[in-house]
Amino acid sequence: MISVPEPVLETLSASIGVDRQSLSYLGGGREDSDGIAYTYLSQDRARVLKIIALADTDPSGLLRITERLKFVHFLGEHGAHIVYPLPGPDGSLLATAHAGENTFVAYTMDKIDGHHPEPELWDAPLYRDWGKTIGRLHRITQLYPAWPCPVLDPSSGKAILGWEQEWQGFYDWCSDEQVQQRWLSMRRRLEALPVTRDAYGFIHNDPHVQNILVSGERIVLLDFDVANYHWFITDISIAMQGLLFAQTGGLARPLVDAAPLHHFLDAFMQGYETENHLDPFWLGQVDLLISYRRLLLFTVMQGWLDTQPKTRATWKAMIMEEPPLVNG
Repeated sequence: MISVPEPVLETLSASIGVDRQSLSYLGGGREDSDGIAYTYLSQDRARVLKIIALADTDPSGLLRITERLKFVHFLGEHGAHIVYPLPGPDGSLLATAHAGENTFVAYTMDKIDGHHPEPELWDAPLYRDWGKTIGRLHRITQLYPAWPCPVLDPSSGKAILGWEQEWQGFYDWCSDEQVQQRWLSMRRRLEALPVTRDAYGFIHNDPHVQNILVSGERIVLLDFDVANYHWFITDISIAMQGLLFAQTGGLARPLVDAAPLHHFLDAFMQGYETENHLDPFWLGQVDLLISYRRLLLFTVMQGWLDTQPKTRATWKAMIMEEPPLVNG
């Protein structure tokens, strides 16, 4: 995250009607962060101001974040259990300011009281509530007008926010030729999946355990910064991936005992089905989507993996061999 110059912070604060001096640092702002967050009070309610820097070299960056904020606001206004952006004094969901070679984007949300679930809570009651929250999101996203085609960039006429664009970004980023071939194979396999309104749409795309809060009796979703058009089963697979990660030491070894994963899916889908029905066909695609996420993880971590040859070899073996998980 590029640091936010003080004049930019003052400009953005004024745009949302907040005194700069009332902001208190909440989190982020590190080199590996996607943004920085502050808290403040608005009519005695705690709110969060988040600021993200978009490089001028990314001409569609502002369009992507604008479309994501519109989508998340739509979800929130229709009853999804999420943290979502709130309109500013002018009715806009975001404010911008330019400095140097970056556009800084700010938006506000209510601050939700809650906590990330501790490991001792990782059991059926949590999984059911988690599934209910995701099921509700998927039910509401089927009402979102922009479907099935992702948003088009008016300057280029090209689609953005589709799974194909996500795939392309990671394929281009990947530096390992053999893993790139797996990316190509993965694209062909994903292209063979049906695209239907009841199984595909704008989704969270990263609902892992650190992106949920236990708030009272509800699970609340955070951080839609990589929301994308994808299959609904992707969200379910990502939710399960944290448990899988613990079972396999990341990608260090094949899965030995799939029972905890089946326990997760059984409970998760019980909650999910109270809000939205997903054809059982899609549960048969969990291994495929986990393979997709493993490719993604390998690519994101490739710089670090290059310094850890043994770890790199085991991770790559899991990608090349694709040992069975829950569909084996």
